[in-house]
Amino acid sequence: MVKFKELGFKNFEEYKNHFFNTLLHSNKTYDYFVDWTKVKKTVNKYLNELSLLNSLTKVSRKDREGHFHNLLLKYPQIVEAIPLLIAERLKNGKIDIFDPNIEEIITFEFNRSQVDENSVNKIIEFCRKTGILDLFQEVKDIHDYLLGVEVGLDTNARKNRSGDIFEKMCQQKIRRLITKNYVIIDNDPNFSLYPIVSKGRSKGKTHDVVIYKDNLPVLVVECNFYNVTGSKPISIAESYIEMNRVAQEHGVIFLWVTDGPAWHQMKEPLLRSMKEIDWILNFRMLNFITKIFNYENI
Repeated sequence: MVKFKELGFKNFEEYKNHFFNTLLHSNKTYDYFVDWTKVKKTVNKYLNELSLLNSLTKVSRKDREGHFHNLLLKYPQIVEAIPLLIAERLKNGKIDIFDPNIEEIITFEFNRSQVDENSVNKIIEFCRKTGILDLFQEVKDIHDYLLGVEVGLDTNARKNRSGDIFEKMCQQKIRRLITKNYVIIDNDPNFSLYPIVSKGRSKGKTHDVVIYKDNLPVLVVECNFYNVTGSKPISIAESYIEMNRVAQEHGVIFLWVTDGPAWHQMKEPLLRSMKEIDWILNFRMLNFITKIFNYENI
């Protein structure tokens, strides 16, 4: 059971109420909304190609296809930036399109090494039918347009970013709270209990934080934030009971830091874990980590 007295609570009920009453409603930091570094990196990778494509915005509609044709032949590298304009990520440089008029799959290649007279005509056909050619009529700057496209695409990563942000929040707070007598390593590739817990199936999985003293791991931390209910937080809660047991067997302390509004609707699995795991805190309660160190005499 959670060592509530060592954390400063009179009984388990007081600890439990404090835990649920101090859960974060949101973990959206300023970094949650857009990963500007990733967005700018993607756009700037094709800075020269976008400048060349931008010339198409200055050409009249009737002359655009001819100018585009010559541009592709002279600067074949621009072909690799074209799929980005319709928010398409390519793994093999190809896009397969089903053409309902002929009921066939047509493959379009966007590889600079494959650009020739025949492929250029095919690429222009693709741009015409997907509306890319009309785009050059509507926008004034392709670079700015693509920046907006990448920002839109980046919002799809917010779900995964939420977990990463909470992990980072906890890592930074632990570093503020723990003294210089310890070495704190985030996602340490050299020590993990996961291969033991999973019987070798999770060899590459690391702990969010591993804390060392005198070159020995003394405490591992896992950080999870849940906005919505589901099977994953329930399975995590159950799996960490085993993680706690394995940690004890190997002389390592296990700390689970978990938070989020979803726990208000999923109290039972978390309460079961609280009955089995020594140390469970939420983000605001992470200040108690020094009490854990004092109690465990590390």
